[in-house]
Amino acid sequence: MRFARLFLGLLLALAGLLVTIAGAAAAFWLVGPDDTIDTGEQPLSSKGLAVMTAPDLLDRHGPTLHVTASGKKPVFVGIGQDLDVASYLGSSEYTRVLRLNVPPKFDTQEMKGGLTPLNPPAGLDWWTAKASGAGKQSISWSMADGSYDVVAMNADGTPGADVRLTLGMELPGLFGTCLVVFGAGLVLLFVGLLLMLVRRRRPPAPVVPPVPQYQPPAFQPSGSGPSGPQGLVRRVGVGATGAVLLLTATGCVGVPEKNTSHPVTRAAVTVADGQAVVKRYNELNNKANQTRDAKLSETIEGDPTLAQTRAGYQIGRKIDEAGKDKVKPFTYTKPQIGAPQFSTYPMRFVVSSGVSDDPNSRQLGVWQRQNAGTPWVLTHSVYPSATMKLPPMEELRTPVKADMDKLSSLPQSAGNNLALYLSGGTASPKAGLFVPSPGTVTLLNSRAKDKAADVKETYISTVTDTFRLTGDPVTFISSTGEGLVFLALTEQYLQRVEPGSNAYWTSGAATAFSSYVKYTQTLHQDYLHQVALVVPQKGHGKIRILSIDGQLVGAGGS
Repeated sequence: MRFARLFLGLLLALAGLLVTIAGAAAAFWLVGPDDTIDTGEQPLSSKGLAVMTAPDLLDRHGPTLHVTASGKKPVFVGIGQDLDVASYLGSSEYTRVLRLNVPPKFDTQEMKGGLTPLNPPAGLDWWTAKASGAGKQSISWSMADGSYDVVAMNADGTPGADVRLTLGMELPGLFGTCLVVFGAGLVLLFVGLLLMLVRRRRPPAPVVPPVPQYQPPAFQPSGSGPSGPQGLVRRVGVGATGAVLLLTATGCVGVPEKNTSHPVTRAAVTVADGQAVVKRYNELNNKANQTRDAKLSETIEGDPTLAQTRAGYQIGRKIDEAGKDKVKPFTYTKPQIGAPQFSTYPMRFVVSSGVSDDPNSRQLGVWQRQNAGTPWVLTHSVYPSATMKLPPMEELRTPVKADMDKLSSLPQSAGNNLALYLSGGTASPKAGLFVPSPGTVTLLNSRAKDKAADVKETYISTVTDTFRLTGDPVTFISSTGEGLVFLALTEQYLQRVEPGSNAYWTSGAATAFSSYVKYTQTLHQDYLHQVALVVPQKGHGKIRILSIDGQLVGAGGS
C-alpha cells in the first residue's frame, strides 16, 4: 500500500505543481486585477492606408474590448461595422490582421489596391468607438454581436500606416478564476506531498485471550477505514471533483459567447447624427450663400440640389455684380429624421424641418452618402406648404417588391405622368391622376400667362412648354404603406422666332447664360424642378404633389 500512496501522491503533487504554475502565471502575469488579458504591444506596419482586423477575429460578444494604438505620426484607432469599414477602405491597399498566435503575434495579409489618401476618418459618424491624435490613443467597447473591425491608420488618411497596436479583452471574474485555479493547485500539491511524506503509524497488535468459541472478524485491509489512506483518497477525490466543478462554473461565467447574429443592415444614421448633419449644413450653406461659393456647396450638396445652387449663384453674380442682394441667413429648424435600414452604400435618410425665415413652409430633404468615406450631402430639397400633410418620418424604409406592388403607380410612371400633366396644363388628360399642391397651381397659371403674352409678340410665332422626367426617382415607404417619392423634372420653355426676325436676351436671369446673342430660329429657357410626391396604395385615392420647386439653369437659342 505504501507504493500506491507514493504513486498517488506523486501524481497529485505533479498535477498541483502544474496547476499552481498555470494559475500563478495567468493571475499575476497574463491577467492582473483588471480582469484583462491582452496581446501586449505589437508592431504593425503597412505601406497601405490602414491596418484592419478581419471580422472573424472579433467573433465573440459580451466582454469589453480595449484597443490602444500609437505611431510616429498622429494616429487614428476606431471600431466600426464591417459594412462601413469595407466601404471606407474600398479598393485601397491596407494590411489585414487575420489571427492572433501564441505567443502573441499577429498573422497578416497585404490587401492590394490604390494609395489615394482617404478622407480623415475622425470626421465620419459611423464609428462605434474612435480616438484620434498624437501619442497613444485608446478606446474601449462592449463587444456586440455582429461583424465588427478594428482599424488603425494615420489620422490624416494618408498611406504608410506604422502603428503599435494592443488588443485587450476584459472578462469579468477572470482574475478571480485564475486565483481559484492557483489555490486549487496549491491544495493538490499539498495533498500530494502529504501522501508521499507522511507515514501512517500502525497501532500495536491487540492481545486476544484464548476463547475456544471465538470467531475472528472478517478480514479488513489496513488503512481501508475512514481514517486510512483509501479514505483520504476518497476525500481528496471528492474535494478535487468539487474544485473542478467550481472552476468550471466560475470559468463559464467569464467565457464570452460566440457571435451568432451577423446583421447585414443598419439604420443609415442615428437621430443625433442626422441632426448633426443638418446643423453642419446650416452653417456651411449660409457661408456659401454669402460668397456664392459653389466649391463649398459641393461639400454639402449633390445633384439635383447642387445644380440648382450653382445656377442660382451664376445668376446672382450676373444680375447683382455689386454683391448687395445676398440670400439672408436661414436655418432648418427642429429636424425630424427618417432613417431607413441599408445593407450597402449609397445610404440615404430623409429630414422634415421647419424653415427659420418662412413659418408658412417646411423643408423636406434627402441626404445621401455615396460611400462610407464621403460626407452626407443634400441631394433632393423641396419646400411644401406648412399646411400640407407629410408622411410620418418614423419607420421610414426602402421599398421591396411587395411594397411597390401595392402602390397605385410605380414611381417612374408617376414621374412620367406628372411630366405629361405639367406639359399639357390643367386640361391635360393626366391631370385627373394628381392632387396638385398650391405651388403646382401657381406654376401652371404662370406658364399659361407667359404663353399668352409671348405669342402676342410680333417676333414670336409659337410657344411650347415641355417637361421631362430626368434620372431615377428616389422612393421610400412610410409606416402607412404610402410611397414618398422624390424626383427631378427638366423643363424647356421654347419660343419659335418668326421667319425674318431675330431675338436675344437683354435682361433678367436668362442673361446669366446668354446675353445679347442674336437668334433667328428659337429662344429657350431651361428649368430644373424638384418634386416630392405621395403615391397611395391601390384604391386609396390620387397621387398627392407635396411640392414642386424650380430653378432656371440655362437659356439660349438657335
